Amino acid sequence: FGLAWSREGLRLLRRPRFWTFILSTVALGPFLIGEPDVTMGPLHLSREGFTASLEMAGRACALTLAFSLGIASLSLSDIVAVFDRLGLRGMGFAVAVAMNLLGMLREMATVTLQTIRLRGGMRRPWLGLRLFLVTTVANTLRYGDEVVNAAAVRAFDPNGGQPAPLPLRRADLWLLALLAGCTGALLAVGMQ
Repeated sequence: FGLAWSREGLRLLRRPRFWTFILSTVALGPFLIGEPDVTMGPLHLSREGFTASLEMAGRACALTLAFSLGIASLSLSDIVAVFDRLGLRGMGFAVAVAMNLLGMLREMATVTLQTIRLRGGMRRPWLGLRLFLVTTVANTLRYGDEVVNAAAVRAFDPNGGQPAPLPLRRADLWLLALLAGCTGALLAVGMQ
């Protein structure tokens, strides 16, 4: 589905940091969750912890991929148009700003971390962490303030204006029918 929808959203699968996060969840689960019932040499592991960690890693992987595919494939103007049609014009603007802010936040955090690392902030990790958090939060608030000022200069009013018409395409109807069918199948299986 991801290959057909948006290859840009699958870029996440090539990042070692993503797999480190997922695999560390699976590796730590047998030690932290449940009572140990399996012994492998000096290690006492829990089957319950292993299955729980697999479920958590699967959920995290699915949610992260869904979010990544959604961001990569959706147009912000389409999202704003959907909220406008629902009568939530300010909410559409807020969601669009938040989605734009995610990429900017990642870039700000990367630059901040590199700056702290180059200045030797990693020699004292707690101080480096505090500097990183304070700088990232301050830069995020500053950027948010700039966005609000830009909207005010352009005379954005969430209560004014008419909602733009949202065209309903054939693919939308097919997707709606597919979702209704899946929901019906899940309800039928759940009732048995």
